[in-house]
Amino acid sequence: MTTPNALFNAVHAAGFELPTKSVSVNVDASQFDQLCEKLSPLFERSKLKHSQHTDLQLLLGLFTLHHEKLLHQLNAQQESLQAMQSVIDESLEGKHAAAFKSPLVMEFWVTMHLWLFVQGELGMDYSLANDYATEASQLLVSFTSVSADELRCEWNESFYKGSNILKGFTGSESGIRAWIAKVLK
Repeated sequence: MTTPNALFNAVHAAGFELPTKSVSVNVDASQFDQLCEKLSPLFERSKLKHSQHTDLQLLLGLFTLHHEKLLHQLNAQQESLQAMQSVIDESLEGKHAAAFKSPLVMEFWVTMHLWLFVQGELGMDYSLANDYATEASQLLVSFTSVSADELRCEWNESFYKGSNILKGFTGSESGIRAWIAKVLK
């Protein structure tokens, strides 16, 4: 990404890091950057319109909205996406076929990680996040080489990473000083 944007900065300030050891979908930083560029104008408008909310609260709203939009698109296009994936899987060898995924599938995968991370950082209910991850993994499992449970667990790791940032921030021993020191490193 050539120029940072408000969403990119807010996501990084929250402590999110794109999972690099995924076994389900291979997404690189450029796809994450593209998502941030795509959603940044809406995030910036939300910041102006709802200045009383924190960036994390705005991120939750933004990724909830985007998740719902992508979920609707995936449901509407599932048959054609599966047919396309089937042709790719039959035409190419395993590792080469795995490299080809629909941009919609990859965007949904990244959005789920971001959305669940923010939910964890806000201290939201894990069982609800797990339900969302379960529903999404059932939808995406046909586009990956892993089981729905493995995919769900992968997304839940992002929830726990966000939750651990919250615990580090509010913990009595690590507190705000340790959090600020970690951010400034």
